[in-house]
Amino acid sequence: MANIIVRNYEHYNRTLGKYISSKSQYEKEMAKQGMVSWEVGEQLAEKARKSLHKDYDGLSPQAMAVCKAAKDQADKKGNLKLSSRLVDGMKKTGVCFDLDKLPKAYRDVGGFDAST
Repeated sequence: MANIIVRNYEHYNRTLGKYISSKSQYEKEMAKQGMVSWEVGEQLAEKARKSLHKDYDGLSPQAMAVCKAAKDQADKKGNLKLSSRLVDGMKKTGVCFDLDKLPKAYRDVGGFDAST
């Protein structure tokens, strides 16, 4: 996909909501509204992507074993009946069972609702 780069700054900018007549006016209006150019935005996004993934080395072998054990216990529809041994293994690997930390969208789905 090719990006269209506009070098002529005389235009009505819908995002800014006003007519822009020069590069300096464009940059001033962008700064006033807390915006950055597309190029700067791409640099910030790339920096964020790199910093987000640099600390993640994947799951530990113990966590992978617990995930595999859970997958192996599922029936053909994917339903899972947890054993106390599997739950203990999940707790050891850092799985959180605190319902307050669970996103609201998941609280009333499946077996996560504490009221049932």
